[in-house]
Amino acid sequence: MRKLQALTKALKDAGVSDDTIYSFADQGVLTPTGKDLGHGFEVGFFKYDAVIQVESYEDDAYSLLAFITTWLQMNDPDREDQGLADPNIDISLNDNSTADVELAVEFEESLQIVPDESGPIMYDGQQYKVADVPIDVAEGLDNMEGGTDAK
Repeated sequence: MRKLQALTKALKDAGVSDDTIYSFADQGVLTPTGKDLGHGFEVGFFKYDAVIQVESYEDDAYSLLAFITTWLQMNDPDREDQGLADPNIDISLNDNSTADVELAVEFEESLQIVPDESGPIMYDGQQYKVADVPIDVAEGLDNMEGGTDAK
C-alpha cells in the first residue's frame, strides 16, 4: 500500500491537516506470480481500492482535483496499461465554506521479496524480506561482434 501512503503523505505535505485526513485500503485482490527477477522474486500483485477521506476541507476544490490528477500522472504512470479505473470522488457540502471529501483510487502494486537471513518470509527454502528487487543496469557491452544499422 505504498502508493496509498505516498498519496496521503503528498496531500499532507500540500497542506491537508493530519487530523482531518484518513486513509485505508479496501476491497483488495491478491494475485500470485512467482516471477524470478534475478536478485529476488516478484511473488504477486496487490490490487486494491485506496480510500482517502478529508473532513471539513476548506480550500479550492479544483486545486485538490488538479493535485490528485497530477500526482497520479507523475507517480502512477502505468494506470492505463494496468486497466485501473479512474478515481471516484464524493463531495458532501457541510456549509458555505467546508466540505467532506472522499476519494477512491484503484491501485496495483508489485509484491517483491529479496533474500535476508533473518527475514520473516520462507520461500523456496530460503528466508526473505519484503523489499524492491534491485535491478542491474548495463553500462556497456564487452566482446560484441558485428555492427549496427544506426547512422
